[in-house]
Amino acid sequence: MGIFKRVNDIAMANINEVLDKMENPLIMVKQYIRELEEKIAEAKLALSNQLIAERKYEVMITELDHIVQKRIRQANIAIDRNEEEIAQMAVEEKLTSERKLKVYREQYEAMKQQTLALEDQLKKLMELYDELGNKKLFYLSRTNTAHAIQNVNSTIYSLDAENIRKNFIRMEEHIWQLEAKAAATLRVNQMVSASTISVPDLAFKEDVRQELERLKEARKAI
Repeated sequence: MGIFKRVNDIAMANINEVLDKMENPLIMVKQYIRELEEKIAEAKLALSNQLIAERKYEVMITELDHIVQKRIRQANIAIDRNEEEIAQMAVEEKLTSERKLKVYREQYEAMKQQTLALEDQLKKLMELYDELGNKKLFYLSRTNTAHAIQNVNSTIYSLDAENIRKNFIRMEEHIWQLEAKAAATLRVNQMVSASTISVPDLAFKEDVRQELERLKEARKAI
C-alpha cells in the first residue's frame, strides 16, 4: 500500500475508527508518522521549488513587460523620424514579446494554482501529523498504564498470601511476648524496689518512736 493511499485512507475515514480496528494501533501510528514525515519533507521541498519557479516567472514577466514598453517607445520615436524600417523592427519585437508575455502570464497563473494546491496538501498532511502525534501519546499512555497494571497484578498473584498472613501472626506473637516480658520485668523491679525501701522505713519509724519516748521520760524527770 503506497503512502498516498495510506494518507488518503486515514484522511477520508474516521481516524479513531481506523486505528481502533488495528491489532496494535501504537505500532501503526508510529509507522504512519514516519511515512508522513517523509511525505511532509517531500511536500515542503516541492513547495519551495514551486515558489522559486514562481519568482523566476515574476522576473521574466517584469523583464518582458519592460521590453514591450521599450519597443513601443522606440517604434514611436522611429515613426516620428520617418524611420520605417526601425519602426517595423520595434513593432515586431513588441508583438513577439507580448506573445511570450501572454504565455508566461498564463503559465504563471497556472503555477500559482498549483502552489495553492501544494500548500493545501501540506496543510492537510501537517494536520494529520499533529492528530497522529496526539494519538501516539494517547496510545502510549494507555499501553504504559496497562503494563503497570499487569505488573502489579503479577506481583500480587505471585505472593503467597497465606504464608504472609502466618508470618504477620508470628510477628505479632513475638512482639506480644516482648511486651509481656518487659511489663513483667518492670513489675518485678517495682516490687523489689518497694520491699527494699519499706524495711528501712519501718526501722526508722521505730527509732523515732523510741527517741520520742525517751525525750518524754526525760521531760517528766525535770
